[in-house]
Amino acid sequence: MEGITLALQLKDKVRGQIYADEPMCRHTSFHIGGPADVLVIPEDIPDLLELIRLLSDLQAPFYVIGAGTNLLVKDEGIRGVVIKIANTLSHINRLGDGILRCGAGALLPSVCKNAALAGLSGLEFAGGIPGTVGGAVAMNASAFGGFMAEIVDTVEVITYDGQQVRLGRDDLEAGTKTTRILLEPLILVEVDFALKQDDPERVRKRMEKYFRERAHRQPLNLPSAGCAFKNPTGEGAGRFIDAAELKGVRIGGAEVSRLHANFIVNNGGATAEDVISLMKHVQEVVYSKFQVMLEPEVRILGG
Repeated sequence: MEGITLALQLKDKVRGQIYADEPMCRHTSFHIGGPADVLVIPEDIPDLLELIRLLSDLQAPFYVIGAGTNLLVKDEGIRGVVIKIANTLSHINRLGDGILRCGAGALLPSVCKNAALAGLSGLEFAGGIPGTVGGAVAMNASAFGGFMAEIVDTVEVITYDGQQVRLGRDDLEAGTKTTRILLEPLILVEVDFALKQDDPERVRKRMEKYFRERAHRQPLNLPSAGCAFKNPTGEGAGRFIDAAELKGVRIGGAEVSRLHANFIVNNGGATAEDVISLMKHVQEVVYSKFQVMLEPEVRILGG
């Protein structure tokens, strides 16, 4: 089904923003990606539920993204519908007893700042993690020994057949860079964080300390999708890549960062094929030297 035709079928029934043949390079931190047939930014949860119902009736495939900070879209683009929840479903409300309720589309740095201002401790480690709350919780993002799933009280999810379900922390079945949300899959729409009251100034200082460390260690000045590979058990992927002398290796516009070996950066004009070819090269060299097969952490869509 052509993008324009599909967009027109959704236009009168979905209240959110609808774009046909939308370049996905506008929606990923890599600044890479061909067009999606349709991109929809739903207005709220009822709008999202209506959208899912319509897509089910039309038998149209769909994919849910946040801010696109852990995403590589292939040069051929994405057939079907991309549902983007970043900057929508973005409420941040303090409920009392240390609970901070956030829409899954809220940007994580903003949530961390709100927590610090309220004197709520627990999110300090996450202050420099880009992207949305939903993406960070779904993949159990971590930094400085802290994991997102550890500070979750409950989450609200929507199944692909449109059912709303509330899950507790243990129901997430969190693992390294994964949760039940990714495996089933489910659409995360809201998160309640269980935080602890503390002095706002102390919370802010801890958060700033972690942010400075992150800025010192990672290439934040160039487009990337964060860590390219998952860490093997007991060892950082970047250490293997560095030991294989792959820092600075380039294919097209894609380069293994000279600052952090587990980052592949867009040095200007990189294509998705450049990035994928470079990732494969890194995997092959690391395996040949250390018999360790690195597993991609970046989510790849399209083709």
